[in-house]
Amino acid sequence: MKNQMKQLFRLALVGAMLITSCKKEDLKDQNQNLINRMKSVTDSIVLNVKVPGIVALVVDHQKGIDWVYTAGLSDVSENKPMDADYTFRIASNTKTMTGTVLLQLVDEGRISLEDKLAGYFPEFPRADEVSIGMLCNMTSGIVNYTDDERWGEELDPARVWTPRELVEIGFENPFYFDPGTDWHYSNTNTILLGMIIERITGNSLQHEVENRIVKPLKLNKTALQTDGNDFPGSHARGYVWDEEMNNYFDVTNEYDASWTWAAGSAFSNPRELQKYVQTLVEGGLLSDNLQHKRLSELHSLAPGTAYGYNILKRGTFFGHNGGIPGFTSSMYHSKDKNCTIIIYFNCMGDLHPDFLFYRFVNILYGTDY
Repeated sequence: MKNQMKQLFRLALVGAMLITSCKKEDLKDQNQNLINRMKSVTDSIVLNVKVPGIVALVVDHQKGIDWVYTAGLSDVSENKPMDADYTFRIASNTKTMTGTVLLQLVDEGRISLEDKLAGYFPEFPRADEVSIGMLCNMTSGIVNYTDDERWGEELDPARVWTPRELVEIGFENPFYFDPGTDWHYSNTNTILLGMIIERITGNSLQHEVENRIVKPLKLNKTALQTDGNDFPGSHARGYVWDEEMNNYFDVTNEYDASWTWAAGSAFSNPRELQKYVQTLVEGGLLSDNLQHKRLSELHSLAPGTAYGYNILKRGTFFGHNGGIPGFTSSMYHSKDKNCTIIIYFNCMGDLHPDFLFYRFVNILYGTDY
């Protein structure tokens, strides 16, 4: 009887091992199918749209996917393939860094989201009506300086701008709306936040980002750049499509970084941006209470899309996106899905990496993302 029981136990154990093995193989096959589909849509963009090169990163810890893929060229004239280790300008993803430093100062009791701009820069119009929170969540009504008609006409790409010069352009225009009554994306808001951070701390914004975000997360290829028309590390060339010439125009070194500063002058690479946005969303940079506030107090923009304190929500994913001449990117992390998606194009054109983000989440999760 004992021998029979032992034999049955062995058979059951072998059966369980076979089932587990089959499940692992099934999951592996399912994941490979998902990866193949994401690879296919990435390739199709390079083949059919004027995008020279793409880096895509998808890390889904629940599914067991850790996928980094490159397509196209990093340098069109030299015919060099894209490289996933290259640094790239992350443009308005920078706003999450500036906003995080500001919120850390809130945690430290050195400023409040209810404080008024007048407490720091009373000389600006309606400064007594604009709160710090409004600057963070884009409800101040202050005009985006890059929306000014003269911006495109008079912009000297090589000019080194001061933050005050940038915000003064915004304030020369009537407000979009009364402060706090509506929403409008504005780089001017985030430049003001950077100026306030410097006034409170007595340090440069670059110093604060370095010591509060970059060093604690051990990011070696990430930084805020305050000026200059090139950036450190190996990187792809950045392009815009020239319709008249029917060719790519290299703008990698055309623009001085100062024109975006706190609103868009940082650079990083895919793996470091993955680490950053995961921490940004999961927590660790702010107190639990303020982290909850950041992810819950949101202004609805469209079904499934909302904006908070320098953070963008798409479905269950939080993060941001960005675009400047030559470089566009998306970075999102979902705590619910335990998934991070980073996408980078070395161009600025009609198609933004958010398009590919939506294709990826549809492949991974259908409409439930």
